[in-house]
Amino acid sequence: MMGNKPLEEEIPIDREDLAVETQMVFNLYDKLPAKWEGMSGSYLGKDLLLLPVLCDIYDTEDYIIKYAWHVIPIIDSYVAEDIAQKIKRKTKGKVSG
Repeated sequence: MMGNKPLEEEIPIDREDLAVETQMVFNLYDKLPAKWEGMSGSYLGKDLLLLPVLCDIYDTEDYIIKYAWHVIPIIDSYVAEDIAQKIKRKTKGKVSG
């Protein structure tokens, strides 16, 4: 678009490029409800209480369930950081008082 060819390592991967098991974990993650703090509006992360129910509904294999319990907190930490950065950028320049 700007006349520069992007470097391969700078191009973000698509979910379709991930292993099938990781795609399944992302699908479970997307279905989990998010928790938000009421007063400040801070993102608290996904509510993992629903994860066993979703795994049961989708008849998820045990090894993927174990994988999900390890990977979902990692995904959520990146999402939380992204949300925090967006909020920081959005509120930057606003004067309180």
